[in-house]
Amino acid sequence: MNRSLAAACVALFAGCSGITGICTLVDCDSGLFVQLAQTPTGPYRIEVFSGEDTPDHVFDCENPSLCYPKFIDYTPELVKIRVTTSAGTREQTAKPKYSVWRPNGPHCEPACKSATVTVALPS
Repeated sequence: MNRSLAAACVALFAGCSGITGICTLVDCDSGLFVQLAQTPTGPYRIEVFSGEDTPDHVFDCENPSLCYPKFIDYTPELVKIRVTTSAGTREQTAKPKYSVWRPNGPHCEPACKSATVTVALPS
């Protein structure tokens, strides 16, 4: 292979991970992550709504030290989050600020989009 053809091949594939041109196979999740401002002392429920009446997704947690509320492939522009604990219910509306990242390099798939919204517990 002549040098100019070799250089063209390297330039074509260099976009993913630099010199090698090989994209890795790391996967990632797009979605909305909900962080609670405090850890509940008992079981809780999180409901997320992009409309008014029926929740789009529900997350139930029996052991708060083991739960990480996330709603995969759910990226609304505006969301109402309802948290229910033994202390009551609290609702919060948020406009998530999504970040996009590519774990395999700037020109490799997948491109993942996620945001984290922090919600206070009912008092």
